[in-house]
Amino acid sequence: MKTLSLILFFGVAATAFGQQRMTGTNEISLDQAIRIALDSNYTTRDAAYNLDAAKYGSTKASDNLLPTAAATGSYGYSHSITPQTYFGQPVDPNSHTLRYNVGAAVNIYNGGFDAANIRSADYNLDAAKYNLKWVRQQVAYSVVSAYITALRTKELVATNEKTLAEYQSQLDRVNGLYFAGSVPVIQVYQQQSIVSQQQVQVIQARNNFLNAKADLLFLLKIAPDSYRNYDVSLTGIDTTLGALKAKESAVQPTTSLINSLIDQREDFLSLRASILSSEAAIDLTRSALLPKLGATAGLGGLGSNSSLPGVQIIHALNAGLSLSIPIYDAAQNRLQIDIQEVQLAESKVQLEQSEEQFRSDVAKGQNNVLAAEEAVAATVTELQSAEESLRAAEERLRVGAGIQLDVIVAEAQIQTARTDRVNAVYNYLLADKQLEYLLDRTNY
Repeated sequence: MKTLSLILFFGVAATAFGQQRMTGTNEISLDQAIRIALDSNYTTRDAAYNLDAAKYGSTKASDNLLPTAAATGSYGYSHSITPQTYFGQPVDPNSHTLRYNVGAAVNIYNGGFDAANIRSADYNLDAAKYNLKWVRQQVAYSVVSAYITALRTKELVATNEKTLAEYQSQLDRVNGLYFAGSVPVIQVYQQQSIVSQQQVQVIQARNNFLNAKADLLFLLKIAPDSYRNYDVSLTGIDTTLGALKAKESAVQPTTSLINSLIDQREDFLSLRASILSSEAAIDLTRSALLPKLGATAGLGGLGSNSSLPGVQIIHALNAGLSLSIPIYDAAQNRLQIDIQEVQLAESKVQLEQSEEQFRSDVAKGQNNVLAAEEAVAATVTELQSAEESLRAAEERLRVGAGIQLDVIVAEAQIQTARTDRVNAVYNYLLADKQLEYLLDRTNY
């Protein structure tokens, strides 16, 4: 009776696990996921705002060349407390004053500040444009990577559930053999232990899938309370062996192609534009060490009278030049230039490091694709051999020529082979997408 109770328990548990399988109600294809992320992803939106700010900065720098104009006006009233006389006649204690001025100013020479400011702002705008385009590529690849991981974990759930069902069926057979007197009860207990272990694997696989899906949906800016309503699918993705072989790239990343990408890829263009902007920023600081010449012109008027209607305004034109020559600023600007030049040199080193890192990443990307392709081919043989081994072990046990331990070993081998197969397929997909990303073959 104890054995029957255990069998019933494991049978009910397996059914419950099957009913709890997490599948979303709204399937999102890979292409849809990429489009959603490009519209709503935090990183993309931040880069777009940076571009808007750079546009305003460029306009502001150019407009700084225009003359400035201002107008002022004032009215004043005073009342004398002390009585005054003029040639014996009392003076009206009230006084009204009107004043106005309209003027314009223009920088004739500003130490090169304006030209350097325009160059710096324009290079910064170029950097922001390139950065936004490259950020879109990064976001797209991040979504691809997260999507493939979600697909991998989802398929591993199905693989583990399939294995659990097979283990449960084997438990039913062993139990039948036990009641028929063909095998000892120890073999029933052994298979029950294997079923329990696989149930734990199913639980872990489902949790891995839910977490992978959460990582993906975060990139899409979908609220966490909606995660369970979404699912991923293989729509537009072919994971058959023939399709994987057909994906082998016809374009090899030669030295000339890599050099071309370093010259043209948006992330490197953005870094170079930032360096040019920094060089112009040094000229901005240097302009503080040079003389400045400006011109002003205006029209003004002033008048006062004891009676407001009687105020007569005297109008006058005025114009002038102003020259400013810096003499000593405690070496602050020169020290700032030294700091900026060090930072510029550091940026150039970082650019060089990024270029070398890119070459290394491409080489590793090639290695990953080749290794993943070989692994896919190897897992085909591994899975076929494991399936034949399990069938043979089960048949030997059925006819009394084998033992349950042989079946348990074969079951473990087939589960390992299935897991290796899933991982190999999705490793290949991910390696291929990574190489495409590195070689800038996508355009978002």
